[in-house]
Amino acid sequence: MTATTSTEAPERPGGRTDFGARSGARSASWSATRALARTEAVRLLRHSAVLVAFALYAAQWAYSAYSGNDRYPVLQDEDRFTQLPLLIPAAGTLLAANLAALRPHRHGTDAMLDLLVLPPWRRTCAQLLSLLPLTALSAVLVGARIGYAAVQEAAVGSPSGAELATGPLVVLLAGAIGVLAARFVRSVAAGPLTLAGLGIVTVAGALPSRSDWRWWGLVAVEDENRAPLPSSLMHRPAGWHLLYLAALLALVAAAALLRSGRRVTTGLAVATGLVPALAVLAGSVQLLGVADEVSRARAVAERAPSPQQVCGSRGPVDYCAFPEFADRSEQWAQVAEGILRWAPQVARERRYVVRQHIVPATSVSGLVSPLPLESWAADDRAAGTPGALPVGTDWGTHSDVVGDRMLAFAGSLAHRAVVGESSPVPEHGVVCRSRGVLTLWLAVRSTADTRDAYDSLSGRSWGGITLNSFDAATGLGFNRREQDVVDALLKRSVTETGARVKKFWAELTAPDTTTDRAAALLGVRVPPPATRDDEGVCAA
Repeated sequence: MTATTSTEAPERPGGRTDFGARSGARSASWSATRALARTEAVRLLRHSAVLVAFALYAAQWAYSAYSGNDRYPVLQDEDRFTQLPLLIPAAGTLLAANLAALRPHRHGTDAMLDLLVLPPWRRTCAQLLSLLPLTALSAVLVGARIGYAAVQEAAVGSPSGAELATGPLVVLLAGAIGVLAARFVRSVAAGPLTLAGLGIVTVAGALPSRSDWRWWGLVAVEDENRAPLPSSLMHRPAGWHLLYLAALLALVAAAALLRSGRRVTTGLAVATGLVPALAVLAGSVQLLGVADEVSRARAVAERAPSPQQVCGSRGPVDYCAFPEFADRSEQWAQVAEGILRWAPQVARERRYVVRQHIVPATSVSGLVSPLPLESWAADDRAAGTPGALPVGTDWGTHSDVVGDRMLAFAGSLAHRAVVGESSPVPEHGVVCRSRGVLTLWLAVRSTADTRDAYDSLSGRSWGGITLNSFDAATGLGFNRREQDVVDALLKRSVTETGARVKKFWAELTAPDTTTDRAAALLGVRVPPPATRDDEGVCAA
């Protein structure tokens, strides 16, 4: 017969319960539970699955930092970027917690544990508590990661606390699911199979990146090709999602305790009834979609953003941006300075205006709808900045899409400096002859990032190159011959070419100067004659 140790309080003569003894027994049981939790926590931290998972997390972060993907962070996006990498530690935690909960069964010591003061449900409670140090470690990593992003010189925006708390809570929930799986299926295969099921659910939820149903998974991803938005225009019910995950955690923990023999008290019964309702409520609120006031604010910001923006000047250029992106003007100014340093005084004395715009990617093909150029022009006139050059909310070369947008902005600014007109960006316009050569060279050579973006885009283009603004069918195009001249110039010293640009600026910017003449003035070989397929309809 298996011996058990009772923690019930003894009765005094006459049937009266010794409540002091009961309280002492309960206190001793909780002390033993905490002691076991500390021991299990240390073993979890040393578990190979946990160590490998956190090593992979660190490697991913190191690669991201080394590759330069974090140079231009937008913090209201970076906060959710901390969630997906933590799925790796979450997977390791689930496996380790599952194996830890199965240890007595795997080692054949179940009967021996029944001799201890702790009943099975308290041992399960200790297993759940042992997950807290791993959760705290995950929170520290999230704080370090967002802190690293925030101290970057080019960081803009502000993070959300609910988004930052989601990743550590997912790690805690994954570990609790591992414990629960061990209580229902006493096999080492339970952990991997449970992990595989969660992985399938997570991937399936990530595929429809615009569906509200994705919020019913562990993390809700977004379309990564979508440009960042100001915080006030975003729709991410992160607070409700955090509450939803917390309710799921409470359900999983309660199920594990009940499965382990925890008797149902009145408080536990009430909590077990309320928590599912709370989970359904939080999950349902996540499906409500974009609020009407946010939709209206987005529509206004897309067509007439000037009342919501702040403006500042650097040299001959005025920069207008949404307040959270105001510091991004430093990167825009570097492009402007890189272009205008090769222009004569008359071009540098003109006033240029750059205005930030947001355009949601709404088409299936990835291209946005036609840009509302007329609305933008009317808004610029009303703000006293006619002919403002548009720029987006993202920046950098961490993806081809973002690099293309950055290069398109440089191209539009270079085109304005060359042509000297406050006309909108030509739709489907090809900039030909000498003006095309000069515009493209100025844009590419403005900064090291624009050069990298050009190298990427040219490798994906043939028969010329197009700088699409905001991924829309609007922007500047350049024929193959003009691009060949620019490619030859990029192999030469920028100082030497820049000196020639300054010297022959008037002739290079003349509308009738040919590509052959531009090549001769800039000191490179004249490209072969173009075929009919290599030439587009010249717009400038």
